[in-house]
Amino acid sequence: HVIEGAREVMVVTTEGKDFTGKFMGADSSHDIALLKIEARTKPLPLMDRKNLRKGEEVFTLGYPLISIQGQEAKATFGRINSLTGIKGDIRFVQIDVPVQPGNSGGPLINKKGQVIGVVTATLDQFVTLKESGVIPQNVNYAVKSEYVIPLVRSCLGEKFIGKQSQLP
Repeated sequence: HVIEGAREVMVVTTEGKDFTGKFMGADSSHDIALLKIEARTKPLPLMDRKNLRKGEEVFTLGYPLISIQGQEAKATFGRINSLTGIKGDIRFVQIDVPVQPGNSGGPLINKKGQVIGVVTATLDQFVTLKESGVIPQNVNYAVKSEYVIPLVRSCLGEKFIGKQSQLP
């Protein structure tokens, strides 16, 4: 949903350099798009972890509300609250990491610096209020990395191999 309808996607590195992101592929069922830039960067390890734990400390990096908060990447911290998403969807984890527009597509990272998921959604407050009569607080979701890895493998081929993989 982040790049839907975009004609061009700009990627800004932590050093402030702008690059045009090349669309490599997408997985609409998991709301994931893979972009590539022509730059030397330090990769984050992408973990195929099936042993996530409730209560595990995590954080995400993102660019929430750029027009108000500015261009610098923000780190937000929290925990895994559930090993499933909405209605028990096993592809997702529920997190209490504060998520706002601009966090979607950001990595969900564990204490070891490993990407264990990608932030994708927040529980809609208006829908939840209408259906249950209460407003949810800080209920957010990330797709587990094990569901992102097949897209990366299909786009990058054999460059991406192993249980602990690094994106080039």
